[in-house]
Amino acid sequence: MHKGYRLLEFIGPMASNNTLNWFRSKGVEVKLEQSVDLPSISAGSRAHRTSAGGSVESDCHFICVGKPIGSTWLKGTILEAKLDKNGRLMVDEHLRVKDHRNIFAIGDITDTQEIKQGYFAQKHALKAGKNLKILLAGGNESKMLKYQPPSSTWAVVSLGRKEGVAQLPFMTISGCIPGRIKSKDLFVGRTRKLLGLDPYDTDY
Repeated sequence: MHKGYRLLEFIGPMASNNTLNWFRSKGVEVKLEQSVDLPSISAGSRAHRTSAGGSVESDCHFICVGKPIGSTWLKGTILEAKLDKNGRLMVDEHLRVKDHRNIFAIGDITDTQEIKQGYFAQKHALKAGKNLKILLAGGNESKMLKYQPPSSTWAVVSLGRKEGVAQLPFMTISGCIPGRIKSKDLFVGRTRKLLGLDPYDTDY
């Protein structure tokens, strides 16, 4: 059940349609533009009232979207005034918290206009790290690097263990190829390699 008008609203409609068709091919009934009335859920109850006035039964349920940003710990600090209405930190083009010369923010907590993915968080880290070095060395702020959100969106979404859907700047594909790209290890090996660790070490 999804209250949006289509799945994966953060990427293109073709990837969304491919994902919807994948679910339907597995016998999954997808209900769009509806949500479960969470306050109506009671312990042990299997019947849930929907926003459309209907009822669905389930053995269990998961709240998968719409979770708030984990930034409540910033309330009562000097950065509270820099949180936007969604709980994200407002940053400038150098990834510094607005109106603060030496406080940087990276990742999902920033208000950069892009989908929130680990790949972009890594790009944030590279830019912010270099800018921090410039400041520590007493360099001119004009030499600081600017972060530019991508003009085109690409994403790889896992569909089970072996399949996925990928939206690239030039095409959208689904099936085993994007599944091999991400579903194999959810990019854990790639991230470990970036950190200088053995990407194939399974003791983690």
